[in-house]
Order: sequence, then structure tokens, then C-alpha cells
Amino acid sequence: MPEKAGPLLALAEKLLARSIPSLSSLIAHISDAENHAAFVELVKRYLPERAREILQLRTPQSQIAEFASRFEDRYFPLEDAFKLGEAEGYGDITYRIPVIVMGNSYEDYHEVTEWRPAAMLMTYLIENPWNEQDENVALAEACDEHVPQELVQRAGERRLSPGEAHRLLDGTRYEPLVSWADGLHYCTNNFFLDTDYETLMNSIPPDWTRENVDELTTQWKQAEATQEKWGDFMEWLEGDLPGRFEELVNFIAQRRGNGEEAPG
Repeated sequence: MPEKAGPLLALAEKLLARSIPSLSSLIAHISDAENHAAFVELVKRYLPERAREILQLRTPQSQIAEFASRFEDRYFPLEDAFKLGEAEGYGDITYRIPVIVMGNSYEDYHEVTEWRPAAMLMTYLIENPWNEQDENVALAEACDEHVPQELVQRAGERRLSPGEAHRLLDGTRYEPLVSWADGLHYCTNNFFLDTDYETLMNSIPPDWTRENVDELTTQWKQAEATQEKWGDFMEWLEGDLPGRFEELVNFIAQRRGNGEEAPG
């Protein structure tokens, strides 16, 4: 007759059968049963082929970290803390989708003089979203280090609003400056680009629904494509910063001179 399984082995088999691979997972399951069940549902809904692999990891933190990493590969990134195994429990990730965002906050804009040269010059061409004269002066002085002062003065005489940027530059080789203006003014219509962390902290993050995940996946891809265009445009500008910035300033002036703008 086969030897009867010991009580510890029997317990281990029961834990594995319930997707609970360790004592720490059992404690989490008992003390936080609702969130554990919700996490299991998240795994099975969004990464069904990875469910066994993820749920057999020995701690809640390792399970959450693996889920976050695999989720990013297919959908969009979640907060780094989850991938690094820093979540305290299942409720941290099941409560809301822990999204990352890329919008420039008020504090970010005040660090514009530390941005790469092309980003500073692109920003100087756009109306200050905070209407702060001191910041305009500081940015102009930083731009003077990369292009002639006369050119900076010309560019600053009448900076572009997002609406005017669309009217003058849509469909041209300078179109990345349009979405840059939209990004500075939070009007790209993209969740990731229009949201900064301060705004996110003062709002309710999106719920875990298939509709939200699908929409955010689409918007993440759009945000990545937009940022890639910005990067390519900056590379182009920095290939001859004084010459190409002057070309851009002259083009804007020419379009304005041709009446390529709406009154007011």
C-alpha cells in the first residue's frame, strides 16, 4: 500500500491546488482574501497564459512584480514600485490601475533651463503655460548660450499658442513642435501626456476594466510615438542648432506674414 502522505505534504498539495504556493502567500490569502481573489482575477483576465507561472511564485510581492513586468510587455507600464517588488500587498495593485504619467508639472517647467538645448528652444517658442515673466527671462538667457541673442529676441517677441501652432505648422516638417505645444499646455488629448503626477495624486486613477486597459494601451502607444517624434525633431535641430532654429523662426514669421493665422 502506498505510504500515507504526511500532514505537511497534504497541506502543501492543497495550497498548490488553490494557487497558494507558500506560507507567506497563505497568510496573505487568509488576511486579505478579497484582494487576493481580485489579484488572481487580474492575472487570469490580462495574462491568462502566464497565470500559473505568476501565481506559483512564493510571495505576494514577487507575484505582483512578475505580473507588472509581464503586463508592461503587452499593455503599458505600471508604477516602478510594483515591478521592483515594493508593494505591501495585493490591495496596492487591485485598488486602481497604478499608471505612470508623463505630463510636465509646474515644477518640471521651472527646470526647463536644465533640459537639452533643443527642448529649451522648442519650449521658448511656445507661450508660457503659467504666464510667468521671470521664467521667460531665465529661459531666454539659457537659450542665448546656444543660439544668437538676436534670434532669441525675435523668437520671444510673439510666442506660439497651441492653436496658432496648429494653424501655422500642421502638415509641415515642423509639425512635432505642434504636439510639443499641446504637451506643454496639457491639450494633446492623450492621458499620459496631459497628466502630471500632482494631478494624478489629486484624482482617482482608472479602474481595472477591460475598456480602460484597452484604451490606455492605445494611448500609451500614441504617447510613445509622439515622444519619438519629439526626439527625432530635437536630433534634427541639434544637428545645426543656430542654423535650424533660425530656419524655424523664419518659417513661423513667413507663415504669419502670409496671413496663416486666425485673428485674435
